[in-house]
Amino acid sequence: MTSNTLVRAGQFTQAARQGAYIFIALALPRLGLSRAAIGEWESLIFIGYLLGFSWTSGLLQGFLVRMGELNEPYASLFAHRSIGVFTLLSALVLLLAAGFHTPFFRLLQLEDPPLGWYFFFVLLLSRWPAYCFEQTLLLTGRVSLLLGFAVVNALSLILSLLLPLYLGYDMLDAMRFLAVYAGIKLLAIGTWTWFTSPIVPERDPGDYTDVREWGKISAPLIAYTLVATLAVAVDPWMVNYWSDGDQATFAVFRYGVRELPFLAALISGMTVVTIPLIARERGSGLDLLRHQSRKLFHYVFGLTLIMMITADWWWTVLFTDTFAESLPVFRTYLLVVGCRLVFAMTVLTALRQTKRLYLWALLELGVNIILSLLLAPRYGLLGIIWATVIASYFHEICLVLYLRYRTKTSWRSYADLRWYGLYLIGLFGAYYLVV
Repeated sequence: MTSNTLVRAGQFTQAARQGAYIFIALALPRLGLSRAAIGEWESLIFIGYLLGFSWTSGLLQGFLVRMGELNEPYASLFAHRSIGVFTLLSALVLLLAAGFHTPFFRLLQLEDPPLGWYFFFVLLLSRWPAYCFEQTLLLTGRVSLLLGFAVVNALSLILSLLLPLYLGYDMLDAMRFLAVYAGIKLLAIGTWTWFTSPIVPERDPGDYTDVREWGKISAPLIAYTLVATLAVAVDPWMVNYWSDGDQATFAVFRYGVRELPFLAALISGMTVVTIPLIARERGSGLDLLRHQSRKLFHYVFGLTLIMMITADWWWTVLFTDTFAESLPVFRTYLLVVGCRLVFAMTVLTALRQTKRLYLWALLELGVNIILSLLLAPRYGLLGIIWATVIASYFHEICLVLYLRYRTKTSWRSYADLRWYGLYLIGLFGAYYLVV
């Protein structure tokens, strides 16, 4: 199976999951929910991000590196064990969050816990192990099973939440249906993992060397993404602080800072394949990353420019007049797209140059906080977003220079800078014309 096929399969899987959440966001205003009620759902999404992004991202990147270093059947055995580790860690994180939910929600500037948060925690308990499950299917060549799972998962998520609302149930009842779906999903993943785990006769069942090595690889990545999570969390915290925890204002902010459709899916689907390849064969892996990223430039920057210029025509059609105020926030946040397409972090991870990355994330956090405090009083939500844009570009420049310093790997070896520079100038030019 070719690398291009695996990349497309990974991208489809991520796009299906992201597409489900986009569809939900479009449907909720049309089902009669108030902006405050939608704000509570968006608060739950944000809480899930805070609780899970740092450790799941760090472990998943370390998982990719370790899978690139192992041969079969050891790779498959390690992958199955990893799903179990993800499940146990997910349960531990959620138990701690449930036990300390009062100070946790107070820290987030939320006066009351969002509606149905305990049902949403069941969804998180199934979502996080599913990340490792999907990558296992992809890297072990089970593409058909992966695509089937992606479709069923996306449709089940949409139907379990939206169908009850359409039939007249309230949001709390819909969250109960969502929890039932999540429980079935977790059971299915656990059953598959248990019954398909390979048996390696010469391997001691109590030997967890691979898992320990995975932990060593992932520890600095977790530290980095933890700080990066805090950097992202600065914006919502600032919004809640600035608006005194008003859920309607938070909803305006959240609808404005949505990523470009399927951007995360396209990037994640590519890095799932390129990180193991760079870890095994540096030259071939960098060539694949450069080739695939150039394709992304054409799609992502092209779509971003179109959305930036035409947003006045379609924004309220999609999100209704309820979120008309989110449009300037959306346009400003689109500028972050250029940061997502640098990929220095991808190469650093594959080459195991991760021990001091958290320092660069701390620097980005400091820049973001200082700029937010300076700009928010004068420019409100847009000031908070501009602080994020500036800090994000500063961070990516630091990573590019750090990669060159540590490994002598030039930016040109993994990116087509001619296309990147041309598109980036066009993006900021378009923003200047429409604001």
